[in-house]
Amino acid sequence: MQMQQTLTLRGVPSARRAAPPPASSAHLGSSPCLLRVPRSLRRRRPRSLRASASLEQEVKEVAASPAPSAGKSTQATRRDVRNIAIVAHVDHGKTTLVDSMLRQAKVFRDNQVVQERIMDSNDLERERGITILSKNTSITYKGTKINIIDTPGHSDFGGEVERVLNMVEGVLLVVDSVEGPMPQTRFVLKKALEFGHAVVVVVNKIDRPAARPEFVVNSTFELFIELNATDEQCDFQTVYASGIKGKAGLDPENLADDLGPLFEAILRCIPEPRIEKDGALQMLVSNTEYDEHKGRIAIGRLHAGELQRGLEVKV
Repeated sequence: MQMQQTLTLRGVPSARRAAPPPASSAHLGSSPCLLRVPRSLRRRRPRSLRASASLEQEVKEVAASPAPSAGKSTQATRRDVRNIAIVAHVDHGKTTLVDSMLRQAKVFRDNQVVQERIMDSNDLERERGITILSKNTSITYKGTKINIIDTPGHSDFGGEVERVLNMVEGVLLVVDSVEGPMPQTRFVLKKALEFGHAVVVVVNKIDRPAARPEFVVNSTFELFIELNATDEQCDFQTVYASGIKGKAGLDPENLADDLGPLFEAILRCIPEPRIEKDGALQMLVSNTEYDEHKGRIAIGRLHAGELQRGLEVKV
């Protein structure tokens, strides 16, 4: 007796198809009945699903593949340059210290008449005896060019200090040998530590009769701890100096006849600047000046690229 079965396919009208040849009762009890579906009626995965599956497989293969090795850095180190900022509380003698550094570096001729507080060129600065605007200069010591930026010591001009710290890799923190750390000392030191700069502490006016260098150094160290300085920053170099006499040393009782120990500390403790030599020109301008002969002058820090004389750039 022949058997008829009806097969219903989704999306295809039901059709009556002849059943396969009858099987024996033994076969029916051991395995199910197999039906062959025409190729044209088989369900296929949508094209979008096939594409997404292929994309997913490619993503897995990329994720499983090892990351490419990083290329060599193009940063270059200028071992013959140091950039430092001199920061201090007002009237702690940093401008006088810069005067002595300039004289001993032979920036001026022996017969040249030089006024005191050379860096205070503004009339109001000379009248008040304080630094209001930051100025930059440079000296050469043992073949190394040291760029020095003198910063204001009054808290009202803290913005000048913060802008200057973007241009340097280290600071000279000048502290009075009697007064020790003051409010502005805390402010400028906090900013320097936030930038991650190396700090050289200069205990100035060590020739004063009431000088107490041990107390000043301990107070400065406690200030470093309060400002969450790193272990490397807390291990700062201390130099004892007399800015007005132009003497310095690593021991308050044994000063050299010049500022040689201070210059050596700068070369030893302040890191060399790094620059992306092969990159596009990038310069952070922090100050502008006007000269009657040269016109407008931009002062800043070169972070990438190379500047040449006569090169035209867009600001």
